[in-house]
Amino acid sequence: MKQIKVRCTDPFQAFSGTNLLYEVKEGEELTAHLHDESEEYFAIDSNGEEAYVGCLDMGGKLILDDCFELVEEGADKHEPV
Repeated sequence: MKQIKVRCTDPFQAFSGTNLLYEVKEGEELTAHLHDESEEYFAIDSNGEEAYVGCLDMGGKLILDDCFELVEEGADKHEPV
């Protein structure tokens, strides 16, 4: 699965020092893309910034960050309507 759809269950912000890196609001649904090299999933937040949502473990099992729940696996597998 190259894409997954997740929903934020707890709003959060990530900072580097005092600089806001990304912000995700409660209830926001994001489509996350797998970065093959790192086996991590990232999505674009409402501000256009890349947000970490989870990763694959050594066995290929999806591990989501505590702030997200899975809405849909294989979000890239839909047939065009």
